[in-house]
Amino acid sequence: MRDLTGPVTAPETAWLINVVPVSLTLAATLVVVFMLRERLMQLIVATAVKRAARARQALPAALVPDVALIWTPPALPPATFLGISVGATVIMLLVTSMLFSPIFVAMAVTAPLTAGLVWVLIQVFELRYTNHLERDLTAAVGRMSALLRSGNGYRQSLVKLLDDMDPGPLRAEWRFLIDAQGAPLSSSDGIATPQQVTAALSAQTPSRRHATFLNHLAVAVGQPQDVLVTRVKTAYEALQASDRRRDEAVTQLAQMRYSGMAVGLAGMVMALYLFWTQWDRVVIAYSSPLGMVVGGVVAGALLLPIVGGVLLARADDIDY
Repeated sequence: MRDLTGPVTAPETAWLINVVPVSLTLAATLVVVFMLRERLMQLIVATAVKRAARARQALPAALVPDVALIWTPPALPPATFLGISVGATVIMLLVTSMLFSPIFVAMAVTAPLTAGLVWVLIQVFELRYTNHLERDLTAAVGRMSALLRSGNGYRQSLVKLLDDMDPGPLRAEWRFLIDAQGAPLSSSDGIATPQQVTAALSAQTPSRRHATFLNHLAVAVGQPQDVLVTRVKTAYEALQASDRRRDEAVTQLAQMRYSGMAVGLAGMVMALYLFWTQWDRVVIAYSSPLGMVVGGVVAGALLLPIVGGVLLARADDIDY
């Protein structure tokens, strides 16, 4: 940012020297995004499809689903992703324009920082999707077990469950179990059976717990009703036991989690206080190339206790 501490002709309006180029850049960015929003949405959808395809290619050959049974988890809707990307770009451009001059340097620094921030936000949304799915899984499996024991078939039980479930990740994935049944398969002349659809979803769902249950279900769907009832009931009881073990682990880790988050937040508050009271020195210290590296190290040290606390809160147990 241009130095305005020296003598200027009109100090009361000198701040416009820095505001005008930044404002023009932000306005141009927003106009371009608005005009190209449809193409950008198509690009986002295509990127999500390619990313899911790469994940499927990493699977063993026997687990790769048929083209007709491809499922892309709607963890982050395209419109939301576009809004997040634009917001992250605006925020990072405002921050870098305060630290770097001219505006071209700020724009060059903004690109990798925005990409990193967007990547972090994507991971957060995917984790949120998985947590919501697993939160509803045990209760839904319990209702399925009750419906099967009362004499309902597999498809009939799924239809009744979907009618009663609130919109969410689990409902969307179980809707796929119904909608994909009977779809013509490209790898053969047949149609998709419930076993094939269930196995395909188990290979593509982002939740390991859900994938484990679907693997059990794929084996049981083609068997007699009494075997299906027994397998689903056993899976429900195992899920309940797994939830109890996870709750116990979360309780035992609670003290460590809170301590880590408290230490991290205290450090961030102290850093923000120093930034507020000594902003000029902060700009001088961290605007150089070496200062940026040191700033990254300091920021990582401040965030590490918080990250550790969040990771300790994620107790997982899929042994059922």
